[in-house]
Amino acid sequence: MNNLITVVTRFPLPAGVTADQIHAAFDEVAPKFRNVPGLVRKQFLRSKDCRTAGGVYLWNDEGAAHAFMNERVAPMIREKFHVDPAIEFYDSPVIVEN
Repeated sequence: MNNLITVVTRFPLPAGVTADQIHAAFDEVAPKFRNVPGLVRKQFLRSKDCRTAGGVYLWNDEGAAHAFMNERVAPMIREKFHVDPAIEFYDSPVIVEN
């Protein structure tokens, strides 16, 4: 079996943005992550101080992960927040679910 791939993104949020605004923005874009080939799960992230946001993605196809992150996610973050996100790719050889 191929290893799963975990991708972690992080990017700074504009000063003064509230948790409710971040939540609303996540709700707005969430449908864009449904039915993406190779994507198993996506979790949206927000730091407690509302200064950083990001996501954790679990993929079963490394090529699809690289393509989607570079062609869809990074441009979406650049357009909405005017920053380049940090995007990190990890092998996930073992996953524990409770």
